[in-house]
Amino acid sequence: MTAPAQPLVLLPGRSASREDPDWADGLPIQMMNQAYISALQRAGLTPLVIPLGTPVPDRWDWVDGLVLPGGADVEPARYGAAAHATSEWDEPLDELEVRLFEWATSQGIPVFGICRGLQVINVALGGTLWQDLPSQRTQGVGHTRQGPRDRLTHRLLVEPDSHLHRILGAEEYSVNSLHHQGVDRLGRGLRASARSEDGLIEAIESTEGSFLLAVQFHPEELAEAHPFARHLFEAFAEECRVHAATGSPKLLEAAAP
Repeated sequence: MTAPAQPLVLLPGRSASREDPDWADGLPIQMMNQAYISALQRAGLTPLVIPLGTPVPDRWDWVDGLVLPGGADVEPARYGAAAHATSEWDEPLDELEVRLFEWATSQGIPVFGICRGLQVINVALGGTLWQDLPSQRTQGVGHTRQGPRDRLTHRLLVEPDSHLHRILGAEEYSVNSLHHQGVDRLGRGLRASARSEDGLIEAIESTEGSFLLAVQFHPEELAEAHPFARHLFEAFAEECRVHAATGSPKLLEAAAP
């Protein structure tokens, strides 16, 4: 008997370059961090990296989920702000990810955002961002990178009545932190489901039923060693399997692991 196919999930690619003698600034490539690929595969999903510039059709019947991973800043003009001196964005990436997010939510496809992905979701739904936490929110805990990517640097305080709490099962965890921007004003249809100890929003979710979850930290870097991070990918994978089987999302109803 042939094993059932694993759900297919999209990840927008990232612009990068690698050293090449024919290219003074490096050979342009598109890529995705292995940690995302490994965490999704471990959860039973097949990730497909989508190149920048890909047209988003009305229908992709074979897609069961969308992951919006970490990366560059979101262009400040998208939320009505002048650019801070530290802001660096990738316009083709912004365009692709916003279009993919709008398409996925219109089709009821599960969406999981990580770091930049949380910020893209918030901006796409009319929210705003702090452009540089170290200079604009000086009383907060350290959110920028502090050593290895998997170093646990601050607490995650989970709202007890949230979908996130149903997934994780507890109200406090320690997480890594690799970002200099963050959510200021929440977008429409979203709620904060976790914060850091300084009050910065660290996770958001939809208030309107279908699976839409995003975290500001990087669970893909923690998934191998920390069960709570794996639970996030497993919950997303379960939603993708439901979509693959039925073509529709479901509410998170299962008890926490």
